[in-house]
Amino acid sequence: MAFYDRSDCLNPSPHIDAYGNKSGIFIIKNAIPEKLIEKIEAGLNALPKEIEPYTEGLMSWYTNKMAPGVDGTIDLWETISEIIGPEWVIHPANNYLTVRPGDNGMFIHTDSPGKDQCHLLSQTDVWSTCCIIDYGVCVYFGEYEGGAIFYPQINPDGSIKDKNNSGGACFEYKPEKGDIVVHSAFDPYGHGVREVTSGTRYVFSNFSLKAIDNPGTFYNYGTPEYFKQVGNKSSDNLKFWMDPLKENPQFSPDKIKEYQASGLEGEDLAKTFFNDMK
Repeated sequence: MAFYDRSDCLNPSPHIDAYGNKSGIFIIKNAIPEKLIEKIEAGLNALPKEIEPYTEGLMSWYTNKMAPGVDGTIDLWETISEIIGPEWVIHPANNYLTVRPGDNGMFIHTDSPGKDQCHLLSQTDVWSTCCIIDYGVCVYFGEYEGGAIFYPQINPDGSIKDKNNSGGACFEYKPEKGDIVVHSAFDPYGHGVREVTSGTRYVFSNFSLKAIDNPGTFYNYGTPEYFKQVGNKSSDNLKFWMDPLKENPQFSPDKIKEYQASGLEGEDLAKTFFNDMK
């Protein structure tokens, strides 16, 4: 059974995307076991308020907003994988997007420029998945006010806005801890985050692709290779798990340093370095 056919999966904005997938916005409330939520939040709350700069990305907005993984993160990853699998998978991830008052929420973006559109990428893609994903997947933690996720091109009733009348009220949802939100990776499901007015909003953010589309950069959850790799889930094994099985030449360590040194971001970076990939 696909995750979107679960009895507890809400679909407030149903859509069939350009690739024939059942899509839109899906919400699974209280998806994460309470004890796991408590374990993860205890680790997040114990982190220093000043987050060490995130130096692996290509967008300065993320620099001071990426909290490191904490005890329980691999269990969270496996829980999500069990919910969306086996048809869909997520790549390894071990950090949390952190938004606080004064951060002005998060800018509007889509999770992918489109399939086979790697020349439009503006963020690193070490797993070689950004242009083959179908969904963004987010799980929420923390005590906070504000911080709703909003979709400017989607009406409050979940319908898609007319391109000639895209202003006005839009669909938004205030996630609660333990909720999973899955949404289309493509337009018109660009999304942002409203200002957090108090507390700290933590998000474990990932991206989902069909298991059969795995580019060979990680082992799918549930396979013998995966269980052999993570073993007893020691810190050493998890560091190995976080290393892609093969390198994406577009985002090798040297290439990433070159892109960062240019000072370019967004469309300017893509046009300068990836234009010949069309």
